[in-house]
Amino acid sequence: MVSAADEPRMRVNSATLAQHNGRPVVLMGEVEKIDPSGVMILVKASDGQSVQVKLQEPLQENLEGLIEIHGIGQGRQVMCQSYVSFPMEYASTFDMDAYDQAIRLLHSVTPNPWKFD
Repeated sequence: MVSAADEPRMRVNSATLAQHNGRPVVLMGEVEKIDPSGVMILVKASDGQSVQVKLQEPLQENLEGLIEIHGIGQGRQVMCQSYVSFPMEYASTFDMDAYDQAIRLLHSVTPNPWKFD
């Protein structure tokens, strides 16, 4: 049996997220805003658009800077299963434009050898 951590996931930006409704995704971006309830985060995706991320439980830590969300695509938002928060110095040196170009390239190849059905 494959656990959620081992399940293949497609890397997405806000433009490609809706194509993966109900499927495992990885969204890289920067934390823009945390809802006061702690169960919702607004993330600026690699293509510069905001994506709403729903957490399973309220945050127990302060999140800022670069974050990688692992979850299930739900239309224009992600239901978070886990996340990786990177140190602030990574956010200042990470090339988000190059990352977004890679995401667009992944989604432009047909047939897509990286797509999981």
